[in-house]
Amino acid sequence: MVTSFGDPDAVSGAAGDLRRGSAIAERARVLVRDARPDLWLGAAADAYTAASRSTLPAAERLADALRSAAATLERYAAAQREAQGDYDAARAEFDRATRALRGNPLDLPSAFGAVRARMAAFGALGRLQQAASIAADELRAAVGEDAAGRPWWDPFGWFNDPEEPDERVSEGILDDDAFDADDVAQGGIGDCFMLSSIVSLLNTDAGDEFIRDHVRWDPDKNGYWVTLYPNGEPEEVFVEYVYDDGARQNDWQWGIFGADKPSIAALYEGAIFEKYGYGYLDGGVPADAMALITGRPVDVIENSDYSGLDASQLDGLRETLDDGGQVVISSPRSGDHQLTVTAPDGGTREIEVVTTHSYVVTRIEADGSVWMRNPWGPGNPADGGGEFRVSAEDVSELFWRATTTNVTG
Repeated sequence: MVTSFGDPDAVSGAAGDLRRGSAIAERARVLVRDARPDLWLGAAADAYTAASRSTLPAAERLADALRSAAATLERYAAAQREAQGDYDAARAEFDRATRALRGNPLDLPSAFGAVRARMAAFGALGRLQQAASIAADELRAAVGEDAAGRPWWDPFGWFNDPEEPDERVSEGILDDDAFDADDVAQGGIGDCFMLSSIVSLLNTDAGDEFIRDHVRWDPDKNGYWVTLYPNGEPEEVFVEYVYDDGARQNDWQWGIFGADKPSIAALYEGAIFEKYGYGYLDGGVPADAMALITGRPVDVIENSDYSGLDASQLDGLRETLDDGGQVVISSPRSGDHQLTVTAPDGGTREIEVVTTHSYVVTRIEADGSVWMRNPWGPGNPADGGGEFRVSAEDVSELFWRATTTNVTG
């Protein structure tokens, strides 16, 4: 039973600093408020009056925010001290019980005492974690954000800039389900060219391992480091926010109820935004995204007249897949295309081919039929999600470009 409860004295000291900052901001506000520009004449007086009208409310909000944050830290320091005291008492009881048990292994009261002490210690840790979570939410509220990083006056994010990431990340993004290619779903951003590259990586063992090696949680900064390869050179990009309407994955499901959360692909969306801005995400070509994400050589096979891929081209793609590589295929640029496709269980269904879209190729049969997956994800209105097989005839008519790489080795 070894742990650390932090330094409550340091937290109290930070609270004192915030209170002093609040007092300074309040004094500044009073000085500005009590000045008498009405005694002045000319443009300077008019400029001062205009500036004070915008400055006074901001100064008041700053003073209030600092004062509120100070109170939060004071409460958290008190919770630290209380939890530390409870933990120390439980530890002392645990030590007494274990000493008694070493002398008499059949001493049942001491055995029960040791169990109670461990439970009390875990309870102290749980209360501290809860206090830390509450403090974090209160500090965000003090600066005008809720727990998801949104302003208090806009709890649903309706007034957010759609081109700015707006959802704060959490460590829970990287759970076991995060690496399930079937579970990633494209959101409201037109970045299928990028998302299909991510899903193609998740579809292979080497690609799965590659992403695990290139996305890491930083507990000190409460965010993720995502490695990109601009110009072929690795560069870690820090991601603290992702798009609320970006790439998602299922989080939990109970009957008809459930919830989703940002997927690994959302972390790449956030990293690309930090590096290049929203314009890079909103439409592009798979080759650029694949090179940026992997840093590996990328090959493109395409027909200049937008005709479908032929048998020899598909043979080359099959070799890439058999070698553990990643393949993304491009759909027609226009038109209405309804296909009958085959599901993994042998059944058939009707789907709509999304135009100007990127699909992930998972395998290619000897007859030239292609198994693929839509990065729109599970339950999407075009094909329902999951793998499906497109006949060789339909592939040769509709899918005109393939982009490949291989992160194996």
